Amino acid sequence: MPSDKDRLYHWAFIVGPKTESANSYGRRFHAKETMTVEGTPPVLKSRWVYENRETSMAPTSMLLTRIVIAKVKDKRRLQSIFEDTPLRPEVDGWNCVGWAKEGFEAALRNGNALGTSADNWKLVRDTAMWWYVEKKKAEHRFDGTADYDPTRAPTWDMLENKELSP
Repeated sequence: MPSDKDRLYHWAFIVGPKTESANSYGRRFHAKETMTVEGTPPVLKSRWVYENRETSMAPTSMLLTRIVIAKVKDKRRLQSIFEDTPLRPEVDGWNCVGWAKEGFEAALRNGNALGTSADNWKLVRDTAMWWYVEKKKAEHRFDGTADYDPTRAPTWDMLENKELSP
């Protein structure tokens, strides 16, 4: 069962170019919850969907941080792994973090989708959730009281163990 903190943030895999420019694009892979209206009388229902879409690498108001966790060796294979990662809305407490965990672990097991990578989901999750986001909060990255470049998302590289962009 995920912690309550897992419910605070949305998780997605963003696969982008090795070197970014102002107009770089990548792909976002994630499980997301959508709301639909069904039946008569109309009833609002939650539905989970897998999404793979092109995305700008520029930060958005919804993007808090990025964590580099792997180098992609085979994009098509990685996409196939994500497409095959099941949605599990029937599992109590399941959410996008559960999907990300399964997708990451499947990519690791595959052995051909990723090059150099973090090899431990708990470390990835704890780095993102318990350390880096908290570090950025303490530095006032999100509350508007500190001076940061809004055109760059705060990014931690787990492979190099260094911050790429504050």
